[in-house]
Amino acid sequence: MEPIIKALHELERLHKIKILYACETGSRAWGFPSPDSDYDVRFLYCHSKDWYLHLGHHKESIELMKDELDITGWDLRKSLKLMKKSNTALIERFQSPVQYLGDADFKEEFLHLAEQYYSATAVYFHHYSLAVKFRGEVDEKPEFKLKSYFYLLRSLLSCNWIVNDSRMPPMHIEGLMVYLSEEDRHMVRELIKQKAGLNESYLHTGSADQSGLIDRLFEQVTGKGNSLPVKDESYSKLNDFFIKQLNATDSR
Repeated sequence: MEPIIKALHELERLHKIKILYACETGSRAWGFPSPDSDYDVRFLYCHSKDWYLHLGHHKESIELMKDELDITGWDLRKSLKLMKKSNTALIERFQSPVQYLGDADFKEEFLHLAEQYYSATAVYFHHYSLAVKFRGEVDEKPEFKLKSYFYLLRSLLSCNWIVNDSRMPPMHIEGLMVYLSEEDRHMVRELIKQKAGLNESYLHTGSADQSGLIDRLFEQVTGKGNSLPVKDESYSKLNDFFIKQLNATDSR
């Protein structure tokens, strides 16, 4: 954790920004890492108020690839625009079990906003499109990476969660398995244990039980997105939150 925090503070210095929140995403946060999984670090940041008052295009993201670190940050204004669209990747980061930087008040306020702008329809279709993509990677090859299978499974479990409970699905795979049978949960947990001892390059042949679970989940969730609740809030609360954070940053 120390090298990650050090890298984040260096980005603050180089780009003259304030990191408001930083966390782990990807396999390590979702509950199915391999020994050589990258550290997928994501953060939100803001500049001083003056930065936002200049005309012209400003880059609203920061990237750093260093050894096993994959670090990406989004500017606060960009992030709030994405929240208006109920961006799945953005919202679920605030459920991460691993937080590197940020205070509790900011996280609590951000989550409260996210709940108000959360659209079950948008998040369902995000996960369903990923499921279709990764099914192609798994079904069309005799051997496939376990990572692809878990990405496929997690996307379907998220859709299944939304169909059964329209709230934002959990980030961690264990929480998503609540609607599976005990037999299926046991199978997935055993596969997680297997992946934990294998490098990302390992190719898996799969089994009838594993492919059967995918088929059943697709059957349960396909075509269910259009009947879900739709949310379309104004920018008002986001604007207020944005101004509040800029004022707080400038006063530090």
